[in-house]
Amino acid sequence: MFIRSAPLRLCRPTWRHITWATTLMLLGAASAAQPAGADSATADTAVLAVVEVPKPGYVPRFMVTRKMRETIPQYTSIPGLAFKAYAINRDGSAYGGLYLWDSLGEASAWFSPDWFERVRRERGVDATVRMFQVISVVDTVPDGMPPDPRSNAVASLLLLPADSVFADVSPQALAGLVAADQHAAGLLRRYRVLDHEGRMGVLSLWQDAGAARLLMTADMEAEAEWFDTPILLPRTRPSNPTFRHGEGEPAQ
Repeated sequence: MFIRSAPLRLCRPTWRHITWATTLMLLGAASAAQPAGADSATADTAVLAVVEVPKPGYVPRFMVTRKMRETIPQYTSIPGLAFKAYAINRDGSAYGGLYLWDSLGEASAWFSPDWFERVRRERGVDATVRMFQVISVVDTVPDGMPPDPRSNAVASLLLLPADSVFADVSPQALAGLVAADQHAAGLLRRYRVLDHEGRMGVLSLWQDAGAARLLMTADMEAEAEWFDTPILLPRTRPSNPTFRHGEGEPAQ
């Protein structure tokens, strides 16, 4: 997991050289910083970015969603952006998005110092951007998921304990997990990711909250981060990816 953050909330944002050897604060105010992550990652590595912007308590959820829909045209042709799910934290404390990028380089180009400055200027708060190395992507929708500006889907992000049977990243184990993902009822998309310590995480996009509860244990449900995803934006070109770490082309 790679976190862009600032040491102090009131500091002017700074930008440092991208390195995979340095781990910054895992949580807290974020305005700009260097990513940190697994040593195997490079500028060409696919990444998941989890973006959160604090939401004022007096702003109703419907207004946030309406403003989100107004920004859809901005995201239809961004280089390297494979998929975006607009997101609102389940507790309503923040809004943002779940971004799948083709590469860290393209993600870093978008989440630039100017981006952080613009969020601070327009929203009056600092954004947090957490990045994870992506090792597999599954889209279970035939021909790829279509855009959905009024989605009922929800997303869960779960970091797995090292001793979990689902945390094995060996090629054989990962192939089995990906195969199982393709047939999970109610699952729309799933990204298996690595954080900065090499720990596996799972970002799942579910048809609705009911579908998620059917396949997750009570402990998993309690430990996961939850997001409502009212807008789904696949890239405009056809996309139905299923790939595993180390493969140059989607797996069939």
